[in-house]
Amino acid sequence: MIITFGTQKGGTGKTTLAIAFANYIAMSSERNVNVFDFDFQKSFYHKWKEDELLEIPKLYDVEIIDEENKQPFSDFEHLIEMKESEDVNVFDLAGTLDAKYSDLLIYSDFIVIPFEYSNVSAKSTLVFINFLGLLESQAERIFIRSKYDKGYKYQNQEGMDSEISKYGLLLKSPVFKRNCLQTIDTRKLTYEQKYAVKNSFLELTEYINKCLEITL
Repeated sequence: MIITFGTQKGGTGKTTLAIAFANYIAMSSERNVNVFDFDFQKSFYHKWKEDELLEIPKLYDVEIIDEENKQPFSDFEHLIEMKESEDVNVFDLAGTLDAKYSDLLIYSDFIVIPFEYSNVSAKSTLVFINFLGLLESQAERIFIRSKYDKGYKYQNQEGMDSEISKYGLLLKSPVFKRNCLQTIDTRKLTYEQKYAVKNSFLELTEYINKCLEITL
């Protein structure tokens, strides 16, 4: 299966959530996890390499795309093999729209879209939704509130929730602002980190299981 973390705007905690999700699945499932960092900044990959110093067994491997490769999925059969595989293939895409990833966005099983309630993030999320529509992507879209401050009154929350719910599943459980997530590594989840994401990821994995009729 292919699970892609993507959005049109950087700074929404996309890579942090992708790391947390890859760790969560690798630690709780018997399935193999493979990670592909296709973000231009390669934050996931660099963190994974940095974590080699921790002397903790790695949970998965992380691959990066060749920057000069303008068609990373020219080997279409390989993309289909990943989609049909029992492995969990996690992609972290750049926080921008790039046509060269269109095949991945079309054939992903799930696209996880983190967002915030700032006006910029809200507009960018709707732009990304429109882009997926233009591609005629058949992937299930899952929206996750990121860096959510439960003590703050978001004026646009009701309208935003209503709008994006037309295009996919909005997880009921947000990922709250937590300092512990700023120190996440690719080898483990601390108790505090797991607590910060567990409700959202439980919803997410239950939905994946239901859609694909599997057990992660």
